[in-house]
Parts: sequence; C-alpha cells; structure tokens
Amino acid sequence: MKVGSRCGYCLMHRGYMEILRATEDEKLRFEAFRGLLQLMGEKFNPKAVPSRLGAERDRLIRRMTGCNDPYREMKRRANEESLRLLPALGEFLEAQPEDERLRTALRLSCLGNIIEYDVPGHSHDINEVLGRFEAEELYIDDTEVFRRLLGPGIEVLLLADNAGEIALDRLLVRELKRLGCRVVVAVKGGPALNDALMEDAIATGMAEEADEVVDTGSDSIGINLEEASEEFRRRFREADIILAKGMANWETLTEEPAHHPTLFILRTKCEPVASSIGAPLEKNIVKLVPEGWSL
Repeated sequence: MKVGSRCGYCLMHRGYMEILRATEDEKLRFEAFRGLLQLMGEKFNPKAVPSRLGAERDRLIRRMTGCNDPYREMKRRANEESLRLLPALGEFLEAQPEDERLRTALRLSCLGNIIEYDVPGHSHDINEVLGRFEAEELYIDDTEVFRRLLGPGIEVLLLADNAGEIALDRLLVRELKRLGCRVVVAVKGGPALNDALMEDAIATGMAEEADEVVDTGSDSIGINLEEASEEFRRRFREADIILAKGMANWETLTEEPAHHPTLFILRTKCEPVASSIGAPLEKNIVKLVPEGWSL
C-alpha cells in the first residue's frame, strides 16, 4: 500500500509525539523534529510505503534523542491492562457455541488491535470498545473460508502487532491449537512504535500459549522481508498460513503478491488503510486473501 496525503500528516504527527515521549530536552526535540522534516522532504513521495517510511522516521528519532524505546512504559501498562481483561474474555469465549468460537476469537483479536497510540482521531481506550463489543460485528468476515484451511498439521505463523494486543491474541492462538494447528507467533526484533517484543510475549504469557515464539530479526514496522533475519524468512516461507495483525502488516505485505494464504486481522484506524480495504473507519476486518493475491 502506498502513501496518501493523509499519511503525511499522520507520519509527522506520530513522529512529533514520539519525540515528546523520547526526551524532555527542548534542544534535542527541535533537532529531532528538524531531522524528521528533512527525512519527509526527501522520502515522502507517491512510491513510499507508510510503515516503511515510519520505520525510517523512528530510527532517526531514536538515533537523535538517544531513547531506544519511547513507548516502553506504555507497552508495560497495556500488557497489564490486557492481562486484567483476559480471564473474563476467556470465559466469554468458552461460553460461545462450538461453531462461533473461532469467529469470536477473531473478533476479540480485532478488539485488541485498537491498542495503538498517536494515530490522529483514533482512541486506544479498549474499555470504551469493550462496552459495545457484543454489538460490533466483523465488517469483512472471511471466518468460514479461513476455517476450511485449518486442521491437524497446519502451521500458522501469526505476525503479532502491538503490546497489550498480544495478550488478547492468546485466545486466538488457543482456539487455533484446539483445531489442531501448530501456531508460531512472530514479534519484532527491536523497538518499533508500541509493537510487541519478545519481552512482551513473555510478560503476557504468549510464550507459553503459542507452540513457539520467534522474532523478525528487525525493528521494521510491519514486515520487511529484505531486513528480516534468515531464520524468520525461513519460518515465513515454511508456514502454511499467515495471520497478519494490524494496519502496518496490511501496508507492507500488500506491496507484493501474497506468499501464502494470508488472513489480515485488524481494525481500520485511519482513512488510507480503510479506503484500500474498502471499509469505513473503526471497523473490524477479518480478510482472507489467497496465495498470489495482490492489492
């Protein structure tokens, strides 16, 4: 997915907020923002991919401020909040009819995807959405087609998105394993916005829930196979199905034909992504694309 005009505003806004979180030194803030303006002037063009440009932005901010992980404390709090909600949501899932459990797990996974900071106009308050969860259906719902791909011996590679969210994804992993799948979860190899790292997988219990947790070997936002480790590229190639959480994975994985059947699981939190999917804002999406599909 390529950038639109709105992406320019979002990239700058998120960059500024990240700078504020990274340092209280006004001189450093000024220099970092000037560097951000220069980067955007050089790299923001119709061929740019939002998340890839965002990764360059974040590396620049980390380098100029000396803060390696501006969202670390927010990620810790998100993990704690999601773990607090997890038992009740797990009971809710267990109470669903057999033929609705997978769909419910996917809906809960979409719920977790609201935990994303500094997207203009988007609220990351999970409790706000939780209050109307039962009334919120999937706007795009490919659950039944997806279900037919699952079964014993199928290896699913789940590309995790944000901290906090990864705790709720335990319910989806649990359901996939109940259907016989082997589930490998991939987290980022280094700080990327509020994306989950290995420490978040351990803190939230995902390391015990999944069959295996690996990292991408990269701090790229979304997935950039050129920057990923050889080990992750092997895992990616060998998977039977890819589960791609969040908008950044949509932005990056749609840059080339799908390597495998890929299920995109996300909430449409910005206009460019919503438009490219064909959905309104703040809708839950479970969209399956076949191998070879392209945007």
